[in-house]
Amino acid sequence: MTQEAPRIAPDMPRQRRETARDLVDFPTSIERGDTRLDVRLIDVSARGFHARCSDARFVRGEAVSVWLPQCGLVQARVMWGLRGCFGAQFMVPIDARTYPDILATLRGPAPANKAQGALPD
Repeated sequence: MTQEAPRIAPDMPRQRRETARDLVDFPTSIERGDTRLDVRLIDVSARGFHARCSDARFVRGEAVSVWLPQCGLVQARVMWGLRGCFGAQFMVPIDARTYPDILATLRGPAPANKAQGALPD
């Protein structure tokens, strides 16, 4: 006898994000009230981000601002927080025309392809 997969009841919180996230590894800072904290972005989308921060705990609903290249400080609301990491949703999503350039900066320069004549390190 096979077991049926659990179903999400209509009144349960949404378990999936509306937008897929892109993996990054980018050191930046968060402003939380009058405090600035160093964080590392783990993934990002035009609607939000996931970051690591060993110096603080974040709680759902908390307002923060994250520094992003080409945008400066972007306001966000914490959606979840665990020891050492948290996820937040931007108050205003990043413009779809701007997002690819921001993502490219967050990911850094593409590695040179040595097979195509790049100079050795």
